[in-house]
Parts: sequence; structure tokens; C-alpha cells
Amino acid sequence: MDTHAHRRSFFRHWLPAVCCLLTAGAGCRLAPARVSSTDPDHPCCSRSLLLARQVAADSAVELARHPLRCGRNLVVETGEHLAAAGAGLAVKRVGLSTQGPPGPVCPASPSPLPIDECARPAQIELYPDPCQALLALRGAIDQASERLDVLMFLWENDEVGATVARWLTEKAACGVRVRVLVDGGGNLIFSPMRKGLDVNGVVCTLARQPNVEVIRLRNPFCRFDHRKLVLVDGRRAWTGGRNFTHKSFFGQRDLSFTVVGPLVDDLQACFEQTWQEQGGEPAPPGPLSLAVDQGPATTANAWARLVHTGPDGHHLAAELYAAVDGARQSVYLENGYLSDPRLICKLAAARRRGVDVRVVMTVNSHEEMVDRANRMTVNRLLAAGVRVYLCPQMTHVKAGIVDSCWAYLGTGNYDTLSLRHNCEFGLFLRGPLVGALEECLFADAFCPDWELHEPLPTTVKDFLGEFVMCLFL
Repeated sequence: MDTHAHRRSFFRHWLPAVCCLLTAGAGCRLAPARVSSTDPDHPCCSRSLLLARQVAADSAVELARHPLRCGRNLVVETGEHLAAAGAGLAVKRVGLSTQGPPGPVCPASPSPLPIDECARPAQIELYPDPCQALLALRGAIDQASERLDVLMFLWENDEVGATVARWLTEKAACGVRVRVLVDGGGNLIFSPMRKGLDVNGVVCTLARQPNVEVIRLRNPFCRFDHRKLVLVDGRRAWTGGRNFTHKSFFGQRDLSFTVVGPLVDDLQACFEQTWQEQGGEPAPPGPLSLAVDQGPATTANAWARLVHTGPDGHHLAAELYAAVDGARQSVYLENGYLSDPRLICKLAAARRRGVDVRVVMTVNSHEEMVDRANRMTVNRLLAAGVRVYLCPQMTHVKAGIVDSCWAYLGTGNYDTLSLRHNCEFGLFLRGPLVGALEECLFADAFCPDWELHEPLPTTVKDFLGEFVMCLFL
């Protein structure tokens, strides 16, 4: 590369980050980050270099703006991570293997749960079917009259990604303000490798449309924003495990849901805080906040509370642990990434108390490290008396039910990345919806053909895969 090419590369990729760092250190408002196109002729090289530049620049900006907070978060997160890994080594690998066979499940009526004063009424509709989930998304977008707010981890340059972008563009052309937050690393890491494909092409095209604002979510210290959320006029929310990709809707098992009611206020506040933290201008006050129709509380089918996880707190893990520890009758979980050592130990402990513990997993995620770790986890759970159901395809569902009266739905997996590193949110809920979730999701998964009765064969590579997942993922 000649001297002029080096200069062009510097000004194009590094100078904006340097300017942003200087203004951040000087106390000025943070400039929004923009999504960059990738070189379709060299996808591997372009992706890796672009991601490395982004992470380095984002880390420098975060360190300059919040040095004390960065140091505190690093210490707290590292400490919790090592403690969880220690639990995996001391309890999961040693303690569980020394315990005798579990006893029978003991039927017990769960004690009444205390009233959650922070819970808010919500009307929640579940969409395990991909076509219905996509129709619900289209219907929500069509209802927008003033504003659409989108927070998304993966937005691929494929049929589904382009379709959702077109829906948003059409609404923007009708005068609806569209604000989009998209994670800066998701597409670079997970989009399929195809020659001639700009993995950020759909998002970049959307950013050029009138009345549309797109901000790239920064990834300081390789921390990603794994949330998925669409907000319509502050009245309705569409969320769950699905990204804007064809695979998310039609290539794996997943769950989306819509929310109506006062709980949407909390989701809107979550988006607004992230939008302003990333340099976006605050939403102007106006008739939107005054015209919100939250719906009567009598139509609610759940009482729910929004719980976050991120650099400043790992509340999602704490809530999940407490729910499993308090289980008296049953614990049902489904996720393709169950590798958190503490959660695995707590599931085994619940089973030894006589709780009916069932887990829906997969060893066909097409991610070698995940599948190897899952094979080891499956065998440990089986040895502890947990009933394990193996989904024949990838399951991307993030759900749980305890004692048929408490449930979790959200974006966070049951692994270290979701519980202690990335940005996630989840709803912890009670009410009639819990029974509906059990019927539409777990009743289908608890089929005899999926249940595993004998341990899976494992190798040294599986053992090493589990160790890596425990430490880093």
C-alpha cells in the first residue's frame, strides 16, 4: 500500500475515533457511532479488521469518559466470573460426581409467592411460530403513527433483514420518526460468509433514508448488546429471542412476544437511556407521551418486572438463581446455551430437593464449541437426575418456568456472556400467561422422542470445549 493509501486509511478509520476520544475526554456530548460497510471482496479480512478497529476505538472512548466506572466494572465482573468458574470446577466437576443417585420427585404444592411491588400489568402475546412472529412484527410496525424505536443485535443482509428495513422505510416516508440502535459487532461475527456480500449493507442503506436515524452501539472491551426490541409509539413492544435474520425466523426454534400496557413504559425508558448514552438526541416531548393508551389493567394476563444485566449490574443472573433456589415443585428451562456453572449446580441441587427439573437443550447448534460443551452439560444433568430433552434443531428460546407460577422471558441466554458480560434484559412474570407459556412451549418440547435416557458419548475435546465455555463464554 502506498503512502497516500495509508493516509486515506487513517483518515477514514482512525481519525473519527481520535476526534471522538478527544471530545469525550473534554466532557462534550458523545458523537453517535455509525455503521460501516464491509468489503464484499474480502469478507474475512474486512470483518476482522473492522471489528478490531471498532472495539479498540470504543474501548478508548469508554475509558476516557468513565475511567473509574470502567475500573470498577472490570474488577466486579472479573471477580464474579472467577467465582462462577470456581463453582464449575469445585462443585460441577467434583461435587456432583461424588453425590449418590438422586431420589424420587416429591410432589409438593408451592407456597404463595410474595407480591412483587415493582411488577406492572401487561398484556403479552406469545409467538413461537415464525410466520406468526413475523406477522406480529409487521402488524406492530403498521400501527405506528408517530415513532418507531428499534434495538437489534443481528440485522443481516438477507431476505428478512431487507424486508424489515423496507417496512421501516415505508413508515418513515409517511412521517413516522424511525430511530435504530444496532450492535456494532453482531453482523461482523455471525453473518454467513458469502463472497460479494456486504454484511452491513441493509443497515447502511436504511441509515440513508429520510426520517431514519441509525446509531451503531459501541462495543467497549468486547461487550455486545444482545437485546432485541421494537417499540411502537411508546404503546406496544415486540421482543424476544429473534434477530432480524432469516435463520432466526425460519432456521431454528425460537420465541417472540408482544407487550401492551404500563410495562411498555419501562421498555421505552430502557431504549431512551441507551439512545442518549450512545449520543442520540433525546426524544422531544410531545403528544406521544400524553396519548399513550396503556389499556385497562383488567385485560392484563401477567404482572411483570423488567430486569437488566450489563456493566453496572448482573441482576438477571441474581433473579434466575433466586427463582431456582426457591423452587419447590418444578423447574423448566429451555435454551441452547446452558453453560453457566452456578445455574447448573443450582439445578442439580433443586433436583436433590425433590423438585421436578427439566431442561430443553440441543447438541445441533452447528457451533462446534457450544455443541461440545452441551454434550458434557447434558451428561452432568442426567447424572443429577434432571430430565433432559434434546431439540433436534437449534433452539434459540430463552425461557423458564418455576412451580407453574413464575416465568422468565427475555433476550439473555443461560451462559456467562449473557449473565455477566453483555447487555441483556428479561421479564420476570406471574399470572395466567405462565400457564399459556407452559402449554405452547414446554408441552411441545417434553415429547418422548426428545427425551434422553442414556449419557451421550464424549471425548477429550468435549471436556475442553466445556472448560472454554465455562471460562470465556
